[in-house]
Amino acid sequence: MRNRNKTAMVIGIAVVAAALGLVAPDLARTASQQTEWNALKNGRDIYMTACAACHGGNGRGNSQSSVAFETPLPDFSDCNFTSREGAADWFQIARLGGPVRGFHQMMPAFGEALTDAQLKAAVAHIKRFCAEDKWPDGILNLPKALVTGKAYPEDEYMFTYSMNGGSPWMFEGKFVFEKRIGARHQVEVAIPVVVKELERQKADGTTQTRFGEGVGDIALGYKFNVFHSLKSLTIMSLSTEVILPSGDEADRIGKGFFRIEPFLTLGQLIPALGFLQFQAGAELSTKPNKGAHELFWRGVFGHSFAKGGYGRTWSPMIEVLGAKEMEDDTKIEWQVLPELQVTLNQRQHIRFCLGARIPVTDFDRDNIQYMAYLLWDWFDGGFTDGWRGAL
Repeated sequence: MRNRNKTAMVIGIAVVAAALGLVAPDLARTASQQTEWNALKNGRDIYMTACAACHGGNGRGNSQSSVAFETPLPDFSDCNFTSREGAADWFQIARLGGPVRGFHQMMPAFGEALTDAQLKAAVAHIKRFCAEDKWPDGILNLPKALVTGKAYPEDEYMFTYSMNGGSPWMFEGKFVFEKRIGARHQVEVAIPVVVKELERQKADGTTQTRFGEGVGDIALGYKFNVFHSLKSLTIMSLSTEVILPSGDEADRIGKGFFRIEPFLTLGQLIPALGFLQFQAGAELSTKPNKGAHELFWRGVFGHSFAKGGYGRTWSPMIEVLGAKEMEDDTKIEWQVLPELQVTLNQRQHIRFCLGARIPVTDFDRDNIQYMAYLLWDWFDGGFTDGWRGAL
């Protein structure tokens, strides 16, 4: 992450506490002043009374010459920053202090100075400094499943791993780079590396086994967020992937022809219950005689929970995967994929997921595939950031 973004995130996502202006002199407030603070209800009033001295009435931050510290103040009107996290994350840091999300102890806890209702009102006002509604809110950034795509545009590095549970043995590692562009766009590159067991029938009838390895078919992707709503807690995007024939066809590491995958992804948050994600599209072959066109659809249901609402987040999920070649004599292939995602650090921008892809249609013929990924949301900080303290 660039230093500017990193600095802004360190003081900014947790900024509500600092923004609320509860610095050391306020600890000596008189009883009448405390009563006045307790009476504040409106988010704008709380902000103007306690925050504007540092962060300005417009949320862009006052000059360093007018505040008592050198660290640059974040710009709340920058939607690329303000929209990234849901209000709940801002609230927890304001209430419990910076270390709860792996930020510096300079961010103290103010849960005893202001009520939860006051903190939530102030956070809501600060979030409104982003005046452009084209930016989807971070609350719609649902946990990523192992196969089903998500609709939220993101900045991520991801390392995925999959391995067959039987013969022939195969291992695939994939590096995925995702870059968000503006409010609604995302580009992606996925580079797989494959090692697999190959069997060849010799002329004398015996079987020869060897291993093939190399870079598989590289995928280039583009995502566009077409709809998002905080009212309905829904987000929807359209995507296209172009899969290049970069893998070795002779070793069956690549398919040997270009493929195009257009698809739709939908995310739906269901308060107190969990979330749903759905993906549907097609894999279109440029050489149907070598590889048939295919339709696919995928759905996932999950629920996230954390101790006290702020600790390590656990997200058990189950995916249902369906696919069918566009030929009359082919059947639908069904698979289920139970999995668990867990955050690894306080910042919660490093996550791990583990699951098993189980065939349903041809359980006796197909192998169970064990899958995992390590995900780094690099906009939120460096890989080594946010690991301080205990969760």
